[in-house]
Amino acid sequence: MNMKDIAKELGVSIATVSRVVNGHSNVNIETKKRIEEYIKSKNYTPNVMAQNLSKMENKTIALLVPNISNPFFASLINYICKNFNKGGYQIALYNTVENLEQEKEAIKNILGLRIAGVIAILINGEYKDNPLEPLLRAKIPVYLIDREFENSKFPGVFIDDFIGAYKITKILLERGHKRIALITGNLDFFNARERMRGYIQAHLDKGIEIEEKNIYEGDYLFESGYVAGEKILESDVTAVFSSNNLMLFGVLKALKNQKKKIDLACFEKTDFLELLDEEILSCSIPLEDMGKNIYELFISKDKKKKIYIEPII
Repeated sequence: MNMKDIAKELGVSIATVSRVVNGHSNVNIETKKRIEEYIKSKNYTPNVMAQNLSKMENKTIALLVPNISNPFFASLINYICKNFNKGGYQIALYNTVENLEQEKEAIKNILGLRIAGVIAILINGEYKDNPLEPLLRAKIPVYLIDREFENSKFPGVFIDDFIGAYKITKILLERGHKRIALITGNLDFFNARERMRGYIQAHLDKGIEIEEKNIYEGDYLFESGYVAGEKILESDVTAVFSSNNLMLFGVLKALKNQKKKIDLACFEKTDFLELLDEEILSCSIPLEDMGKNIYELFISKDKKKKIYIEPII
């Protein structure tokens, strides 16, 4: 059902129905009441995109996310939506499932819509060709959140990955661990390299040698954590630092029913970690602040500003 159907059924003009739907006051009281009652009885929901077009307004934001099954991203999405919804914006969510072709297709689809802007958590940290370039050519504002390009000029809100990883590793070293396994994210990602850099720098500052065999490259997904965990069980490490929570869950699966005692640490703290019997050293990332800051940055229309948020141990 659309406005044309309602107008035909009630014997009024489409313009009259449109004025009632859009809350305009210049409609006869009885006619307005009749239209509202009919709409309510039919559970009619206006097409927000069409309304925006008709009013020449633009209140839809495209949100690119690499993996909605990751509790970290799920929580971050909630805070982004909360802030943009308060500002009267609708969110068009694109889950790119850590797939570059899917990401490219999502950007292509966004170009066909009337969009006020794009908030992007990209899959990669390095691209041969900037995937966001088509959006910029179309003069669509783009802001990054969480994952940053190396040497990028895009505005956005980011976690200080180096500091968070440095602090966690330093605490593990101060607890007497000299052989700490690191499970990295995909090292094509700038944030994965920054977390590894924090791990390395903490060792350098403490004068403790790093063994290359104790660094396992993962991809931020559960299975890579499990594969690394199986190998770690056969090693002599006494602590594991996972670069995200999904890989830590993979490690926990590998450690299940094993007698080997290993201290665990994780870059991202999520509510799920509190359900475990294990004591896990982790970073609490102020996701609510990230959601608020990206909204404020967007409405400020600042095309250069970058905000870095330090994780809390």
